[in-house]
Amino acid sequence: MKKALAVLAWSLFVLPAMAATSMAHIQPGSCEKPAWPRESLRALEKGRVILAFLVGEDGKLHETTVLRSSGFARLDRASVEGLALCQFKPAIEDDKPIAAWARIAYVWTFENQGLSSSELSTLERSARQGTAASQFELGKIYLSGRAGKRNVEAGTQWIRRAADQGLAGAQVAMALTQISSSRFNNASEETVDWLRKAAAQDHPAGLYLLARVLMAQGKMAEAQPLMDRAVAQQHPEAMSLVGVQLLDSGRSEDLPRATALLQQAAAKGDNNAHWMLAESYAIGRGLPQSNELAVEHFRPAAIAGIGPAQRELGLAYANGKGIKQDAALAKLWRDAADETDKRKARAEAEAQAKVN
Repeated sequence: MKKALAVLAWSLFVLPAMAATSMAHIQPGSCEKPAWPRESLRALEKGRVILAFLVGEDGKLHETTVLRSSGFARLDRASVEGLALCQFKPAIEDDKPIAAWARIAYVWTFENQGLSSSELSTLERSARQGTAASQFELGKIYLSGRAGKRNVEAGTQWIRRAADQGLAGAQVAMALTQISSSRFNNASEETVDWLRKAAAQDHPAGLYLLARVLMAQGKMAEAQPLMDRAVAQQHPEAMSLVGVQLLDSGRSEDLPRATALLQQAAAKGDNNAHWMLAESYAIGRGLPQSNELAVEHFRPAAIAGIGPAQRELGLAYANGKGIKQDAALAKLWRDAADETDKRKARAEAEAQAKVN
């Protein structure tokens, strides 16, 4: 199987007052295309991974770090492993090779990753026979484009069939086709209905999303028990949100539960929880002050694209606070934070333009 590889940007970072006359780079044609992780393909994981890599004076790859995650750890690892298969040329300064960082992006798409005709036929046959799980899987495949050209209409129809049969995951998926995670107050009656059906089955995401919608509508008395049920089922975003609420309460007696929930959420991969824990370790709020542990949590939040975490990680590298001082990595993360700020500003401007 093949994978699309795209170079989005190259950046070189060297010591201050030095300017390389030739950047570190990958030797053309030297890379093998890494195989798509089977589990990722099955789970319909796709996305873009931005990597920074250090090429030494010897032209060898010395270090690789993920600057921006695809959102899926398996694809991130496969990207790092794929880069290691390449051959490199060092940066040149004053006719001498120097160690320098550069950046590259791997783009994982479903192009040339379609199902075989027999696999698709088997799934379609099962879906037409009324198997809700097959209908849901087929709908996701059509929406992802793995069956060929992306077909939103067909994908939504199949997911709706599964949802109508009572499959909670499909009911949540139907709600998510109609709601923006940042605009819970705009949820339609149909969206709320799908979420209520999923929540009635104790589906963790259904409980969490319904609680968020009700909170946005000011219905806190109805929302809180749902959020508590989602927390009881260890839904990461629910644990993270309640942890933040407890931190914001300002009551010292809430700190132990707040940090416990955030630690549980972070262990399950919630990046906002990592960000809040990093801040808590940095200032000693409810946890022992520790620059080293703060950096441990800043990093996953930064990789996930949380701008303030990227900036704090850059400062940590610049000052050697909790981590070995490294001016090049400090600049990498500062630049990443600037890029995140620009993307956020563009997104906000586009959203405002739609409203107007």
